[in-house]
Amino acid sequence: MQLQFYFEKFNYIKERTPVTPKKEVAMRKVMVGLISFGLILAMTSPSFAKKKKTGEVKKNVYTDAKFGFQITALSNWKVKTEKEPSLLRVLMTQKNYKVSRTRGASQQTTTIPTILILTDTTSLSLAEVESCLFHEGEKLKNKDDFMMQLDLIPNSEYLGMGDVMIDSLPARMYTLQQKYLKTGEDITERNSPMGNTVIIEDFLAGHVVIFKKENHIYIVQFSCEREFFYPTNEEFEKIIKSWKFAK
Repeated sequence: MQLQFYFEKFNYIKERTPVTPKKEVAMRKVMVGLISFGLILAMTSPSFAKKKKTGEVKKNVYTDAKFGFQITALSNWKVKTEKEPSLLRVLMTQKNYKVSRTRGASQQTTTIPTILILTDTTSLSLAEVESCLFHEGEKLKNKDDFMMQLDLIPNSEYLGMGDVMIDSLPARMYTLQQKYLKTGEDITERNSPMGNTVIIEDFLAGHVVIFKKENHIYIVQFSCEREFFYPTNEEFEKIIKSWKFAK
């Protein structure tokens, strides 16, 4: 918008002023000066400032810069930070994930085992946050943003709910499964006149863990293919048990 203003101002001056070769050169210098000034203003504005990361990762240990918690990923998991401001603090994905053996499945159709950690400030109780996420409650600020990230919750079947402890804090853990339909290709039918496209019908499985510390809500989602839930869940349990608050 600033650059557009300077261009319009220059064009107005140009239209109102008889142009001679010397004036043309002078006006070009003015235009260059205005553009340079506009670029300096734009680059020093907050939108051009380098955004801070949500935390740092050292030897697969993620430390959150704002909320002060640490969590350690296993060596076969990749850890990715986000850019502030962000509800999603860190994303972990399994590096050596297996491809589903379901007919038609491939590396492209197999869901990568994933752990998401979301955090926000709220005055709501833990029970109120649960109601907003799993029922029809609307009190939670940024509920839509939460639900965009917590993609295991919508249209899921609840398999169980229990109480766990996260660094001495009480937490609720929901176990879910979510049915899906995907299109794949059966390589054994590659030369079939009927084609080799198949519909893959299966489930994702995982947990959503919710707990509070002071006025901060923490939500952890773990999800993977149903076929690999048990071995992958063992890794998730080791990772979530490493959680601790550094400050």
